[in-house]
Amino acid sequence: MRSLPLTVPEVDRVLHELIVFPVDAPLTADEAAAVIEKLADGWQIGLRRDHRLDAFEAKIEEAFPGILKADEAHRPFEFDAMRHHVFVGIPWESAEMVATIVAEAAWSTGVAVFDPDRHLVGLPSPMADAPLSVAGIADHMVSTSDDDPG
Repeated sequence: MRSLPLTVPEVDRVLHELIVFPVDAPLTADEAAAVIEKLADGWQIGLRRDHRLDAFEAKIEEAFPGILKADEAHRPFEFDAMRHHVFVGIPWESAEMVATIVAEAAWSTGVAVFDPDRHLVGLPSPMADAPLSVAGIADHMVSTSDDDPG
């Protein structure tokens, strides 16, 4: 059980984004970005849910009890499960901790995770020997906040 408070997120909060999706074969970060773009732009109504995401969602619910049923205003981070992918938007102050849990859950349940901020893809076991690393997230946070004039 995690100790992130279930609070109303700030509307203008900068988020670290992760997208979790099923894969059938290894792919590069560029290929993952193309898959995500297609999923995000595609019409998903009428398509059946890809149940390969179920085990991943169960792992996240185990780590953050109530996150799947909580409404957006009461989640510690965005967790939007679509039919063929899951969008995770994490406030910077908990980005490394949540990204570690998401990456481990994806790796161990057979789905990939794409980090568009760092342009990296983490493949599931057995396609990869380890989950997507969170190394560099803090550096990205610093460089992003340095660019913010306000």
